[in-house]
Amino acid sequence: MSERHPRTSRLPVRRAGLAFLVLSAAPAGLVVGATAAWAQAQPASDADGLTEIIVTAQRRGESISKVPLSVASMSQDQMDQEGIRKIDDIARVTPALRFAPTSGVTANNGSNIYIRGLASDVGSATTAIYIDDTPIQIRNVGYYGGNPYPKVFDLERVEVLRGPQGTLFGASAEGGAVRFITPQPSFDKLEIYSRAEVASTYNGAASYEAGSAVGGPISDTLAVRASAWYQHSGGYIDQLKQGTNTVIDKDVNFSDTREARLAASWRPIEDLTITPSIYYQLEKSNARSDYWEGYGNTGDADYKTGVANLEPTRDRFTMPALAMKYRWDNIDIISNTSYFERQQDQTLDYGTYFSFLRSGKPFGTYSNKDLSNTADYLTLNQRNLTQELRAQSYDNKYVDWTVGAYYSRTRQYFTNYTGSGRFPGVLVNGYKQYDNRYSYVNLVSANDHQYAGYGAIDIKPMEDLKVTLAVRYTLDEFDFTDTKDGPTNAGVRTVKTVGQNEGAWTPKVGVSYQLDTDHMLYASATEGFRPGGAQAAVASEFCAADLKTLGLTSSPTGYESDNLWSYEGGSKNKLFGGMVSLDASGYLLKWKNIQQSIRLPTCSFSYISNLGEATGKGAELSAAIRPMHGLTFGTELGYTHITYDENIYGGNNLLLKAAGQRIGGPLWSGHVYGEGEIPVNENVVGYLRADYSFASKNIQQNIQGTYGYDAGLYALGATNYLSLRAGARFSGLDLSLFVDNVTNSTDVLARNHDGVGGTLYYDQGYRPRTIGLTAQYRY
Repeated sequence: MSERHPRTSRLPVRRAGLAFLVLSAAPAGLVVGATAAWAQAQPASDADGLTEIIVTAQRRGESISKVPLSVASMSQDQMDQEGIRKIDDIARVTPALRFAPTSGVTANNGSNIYIRGLASDVGSATTAIYIDDTPIQIRNVGYYGGNPYPKVFDLERVEVLRGPQGTLFGASAEGGAVRFITPQPSFDKLEIYSRAEVASTYNGAASYEAGSAVGGPISDTLAVRASAWYQHSGGYIDQLKQGTNTVIDKDVNFSDTREARLAASWRPIEDLTITPSIYYQLEKSNARSDYWEGYGNTGDADYKTGVANLEPTRDRFTMPALAMKYRWDNIDIISNTSYFERQQDQTLDYGTYFSFLRSGKPFGTYSNKDLSNTADYLTLNQRNLTQELRAQSYDNKYVDWTVGAYYSRTRQYFTNYTGSGRFPGVLVNGYKQYDNRYSYVNLVSANDHQYAGYGAIDIKPMEDLKVTLAVRYTLDEFDFTDTKDGPTNAGVRTVKTVGQNEGAWTPKVGVSYQLDTDHMLYASATEGFRPGGAQAAVASEFCAADLKTLGLTSSPTGYESDNLWSYEGGSKNKLFGGMVSLDASGYLLKWKNIQQSIRLPTCSFSYISNLGEATGKGAELSAAIRPMHGLTFGTELGYTHITYDENIYGGNNLLLKAAGQRIGGPLWSGHVYGEGEIPVNENVVGYLRADYSFASKNIQQNIQGTYGYDAGLYALGATNYLSLRAGARFSGLDLSLFVDNVTNSTDVLARNHDGVGGTLYYDQGYRPRTIGLTAQYRY
């Protein structure tokens, strides 16, 4: 052991234009007379075989069974049947994709998303988040914030690409990418999709939603699609008077989401399509979904919180985009221009945190304590300008290729105004409060420019053999300005500016062999890369002792890039005439110079550092069987294991990470499902569906003997989640009754406290058992 410090005839224009009037009655499709059978809306499939899924994981439409990498894809119909509404649900049914919520005052409403165990909630993302061809993930530059995620309504599908995708999807796809693919306007037919739902949650409030999407041709050269959706998610956590069991407000953690999208496709000439679009989403949460451990009957999903001030969040984004595609012979030339603008405002309550730091107890007293001034006001503004141009050939006998150029300019502005916890006018640390109420002010501005060029070539020396060579060069220019003020900063304003430029090559080599039309083998070696950057220093008032222990007077303000090599092999198979599909993959990872956080145990803040190397191994298995018409079973399983290769030491020779210490989430995760159709008559088909998801025990985030060890933060237990749905499909309608979280699982998904020795724990779990009715319409 070493040591190192996926054409019908066109409709008349008038009929298609009238269809858009339907949108004013939401959900539109539920009140329109239906003449189309349900099968019109379904993907093409063999009468007795499994549905063929088309994906664009390699930036071109291909059958998922022909794509030589590990991909999970969910259509809108599939997500509706599984009750998927948000990123949490997608991760729950997708092995190797982990969406880990955060809890506690030093966390936020965002969450850490990662693939194949490459967990890092700091610095640049390890997982790219895309809407169509636009990356929207953030770089963590302040203490708080999280990635934006589209809610699941008018989507064509969601793709999860496992393993490094940097050659086609950029620097933040080190561990993989999650792509939200929107439906494009149809030139061929009128399309309507509507959904409405009402539900009741155990020990909680009612939820409801309604939305419609409609699209189709306006003329031979113009097509439009528009959608709008609203969702109210009822709360299930009650607010207590702090330090007591007296309920002062019920079901406080409710939220409201509004979403709208408009796209128009214009074909001025036959081979050119120009599609401008705009996507809007607004989510407002009344309070966080943290509950206090030990309050209420958590075993019966009776959740309570005692925050003195509720912690609301408002998260809005708007994304106009312009896509252009020109087909020249057997070459597609594609341009995508987009501007993603987002603002997230959130409030945290520091009441128990201040009490713990100043008295050692969550409800302790200290001089001039003022619970009305313990709010922390945070704002994150994100502005991404992206331009990409690529050309790609298709259907050539011996060689196909892709070349592209990419530019992005990302600007992030973060503000943090922290109340002092004391009465106005009182000195804090001997200094006047900022604006007579704040103990700490932090303003961060970060600018990130990326320039990249990439190319990929598929060589087919034999009809069934394909060799892929790809490479991307990325130049990243990053500058960061950190401004601090207030008594925590010794009553003076300080400004620090840091700049960093770096470039990186990310190659890929792959080979695939099609044994026959139903069986393929593949192998690849791919490098992933995540740029370095800068960070805000931690608050010295709260963290001085921790920093001193590490031999520091302030936390580092910069960190370096890290990189990953992934070696993967797998197979994709169809058996028994397409009645069975079986995909399997295995991989070995080598992760170097890892960007990770160092948690300061007393103040509970953290900073970013590069911590050595790690080795990972894992596998994924996806199987589906349709033994008879109308009956389908399937499962997806994932195994991930990543550990540090060596001991990592910090200042004063303190052990930060131990050799063999694990990174990432549970070793095992999986999803098992079954659906059976029961014909009622020639027009009505009933169905039953069950979905069960599970994950094994989580890892111990810190282990005894390492710096910052916190015995109170033990490894979280295994999780289990069961959903059932029964319904009927007829004339384009789907009416169903569902139960989510059938067993009323109270498994803990996140757990935290204010610091080592803190006795008050903040937890998050699944929404309690929810029973509801869903009505859908497709035309």
